[in-house]
This record gives sequence, structure tokens and C-alpha cells, in this order.
Amino acid sequence: MNVKDNQRARLSKKMFQNAMLELLEEKNGIEKISARELCTRAELNRSTFYAHYTEPREVLLEAEEETLTETSEYIRKIGAEQTGGGQEYLAAFFRYIRDNGRTFRVLLVTAADPEFKSRFMQISLMQLFTHLRLTMDADKQQYILAYLLNGSFGVITQWICADYAASVSDIVDLLLTLNRCALSELAV
Repeated sequence: MNVKDNQRARLSKKMFQNAMLELLEEKNGIEKISARELCTRAELNRSTFYAHYTEPREVLLEAEEETLTETSEYIRKIGAEQTGGGQEYLAAFFRYIRDNGRTFRVLLVTAADPEFKSRFMQISLMQLFTHLRLTMDADKQQYILAYLLNGSFGVITQWICADYAASVSDIVDLLLTLNRCALSELAV
């Protein structure tokens, strides 16, 4: 396959993924999206769809994987670039979420695939907590991390649902305050 064909395939897949996100915004669940509807929305023919996928769910899974990979790479990048500590690091992460708002709204809030939420928390938020170098009791670490992950995820999804009404700095301050309070209580 030559470079032009590879570029065409990547463009077609991206068009299908964008169409999937649009349809998921409108519909309540992936099971209500047909290959025909996806092709119509992407303005591509069905033979192109079936050259890459066997069912619409595969488009969603591919979009999720790309989002997780891109998010993980971005977190690594900001970890290498940010020298101002946890606050700047979190602010960069929250700006990334806001700048990719539609993708995160559909994949995290609309919850087309509940498994994505879990994978997002494990890959993205765990990477953030690792970078922040939190210290905690080893015996209770799994419980503390579960609490921090779920609480932080709740703040993120609420912020998305509120259409990013609070500023990035306000959300970062809130998240840091909540997590510091939780951790300081455990240190007593």
C-alpha cells in the first residue's frame, strides 16, 4: 500500500470517528447507530466502511483507543515540560480536556462505552497522580488511589457537564484542595 492510500485510509477512519462522535451526541447509545447512518454522516460509502470495520462499535473502540493514546502522550509531554509543579501540570491537563471538549463530553459523559471511563482513569489519572508524587500509607494505597481517582473523575465530568463554566485555575485549585484535604486527614 502506498503513502497516498495510507493517508486516504487515515482520513476515512478519522471521518468515520468524527461521524460516530456526532451521532453519539444525538443518540442515546451505540446500538442505535447503523453502518449506513455512519456512512451517510461521514459522507463515505459503505464499501469504504467495510474495508476498515465490520460494525459501528469498532469505530467507537478505535476512537477511544486513539483518545487514550493521545491523552497519555500529552500527559507525558506536559510532565517533561512543566517545571512549575502540580498546579501547572494539572492546568495543562485540564486545558487539554477543554480544548478537546466534544471528544471528552461524548466519551466520558455520554458514556457510550462505560469501560472507557475506567480505562481513562487508569491510564490518564493514574499517570497524573504518579507525576504528582503523592505519598501515602502503602497498606491503604489502593483504597486511597481509588478514592482520589473516582473523586477527581467526578470533578472532571461535572466540569464537562457544566460546559467548562469554571475556569481551569478554579478547577485545579478545587481538585488540589479536595485531594490535599483527603490526604492530610489520612496522615493524622
